Amino acid sequence: MPGDNGNGKHANGDGGPSPDRWPFPFVVGCRRSGTTLLRAMLDSHSDVAVPPESRFLVALAPDGIRAFDGARLLDALYNHDWFSKWQLRRPVVEAAFRDHPPTSYTDAVRRIYGVWGEARGKTRYADKTPDHMLRIGAVATLFPDARFVHLVRDGRDVAASFLELRWADSMERAALHWRHRVLRARAVGATLPSSRYLELRYEDLVERPEPTLRGLCAFLDLTYDPAMLRHERNAAAILRSEAFPHHNRYVARPLRPGLRDWRRDMPAPAVERFEALAADALVAYGYELRSRSHKPSRAIRLATRTDWLAWHTKRLTRSGRASLKGEL
Repeated sequence: MPGDNGNGKHANGDGGPSPDRWPFPFVVGCRRSGTTLLRAMLDSHSDVAVPPESRFLVALAPDGIRAFDGARLLDALYNHDWFSKWQLRRPVVEAAFRDHPPTSYTDAVRRIYGVWGEARGKTRYADKTPDHMLRIGAVATLFPDARFVHLVRDGRDVAASFLELRWADSMERAALHWRHRVLRARAVGATLPSSRYLELRYEDLVERPEPTLRGLCAFLDLTYDPAMLRHERNAAAILRSEAFPHHNRYVARPLRPGLRDWRRDMPAPAVERFEALAADALVAYGYELRSRSHKPSRAIRLATRTDWLAWHTKRLTRSGRASLKGEL
């Protein structure tokens, strides 16, 4: 078993940190912000494996009433739709649990990620589940070694993608969705030490990939690997396990900035409607506004106010229902 090496970390037989004591990276971000691309880049690293989304992670966490039970956890995992996408054979996981019985939920989850990595010849692992941006606090508590990488993309490009895919029925709803998520993730991230929360801009990732990835690797205590720049070689395997593989077709191609650009593609009235609701978030993340003296017309302000009220009413109603079910 690993032993403490005297500086607070655990060492394996070679003197380096054991896999269950490396920082545990969590890639989060509003959907359509490039998290699948970043997953492909990290998974292209010779030491890192990134499994499919883990939407079960917080849902299956113990409630503090019952003692941890590894067998019960495995039953729950293998009955969970999202874990089925991992395609890990149960006998393999059970064998890993027998060899090194987990003593906690955190330990068990790390063991399962380790099995995923070992099957691919990797010593480390990471998680890419965009919606964890709304659960940063819970995940940070479960995994004290978690480090969060919040990937942010210009909300106007995100909104255009949402409308194209019919994930939102109006520019206003898309703007509110993006604004709420990025600001909430930043607010929670600000409560963590700077060593545990990092914001990356999608635009930097595609326009200056090498320095951006070097900075990311430094944050994760990971040696930079140039293979991360050749993510497209790994894209087919990544896309097979994505929830919406047909929505990520550009992941299979070399990096190409400007695939979507609101300045070129978005009509001025649509930009005005977006900025009327999310200008503060755009500015907070360093994105330019259409006009520095931005002030939407009275008609736009009235129209967006109606959408703002409807969106918040729906969100609060949904949150209330979830609270009654004990889901929040």
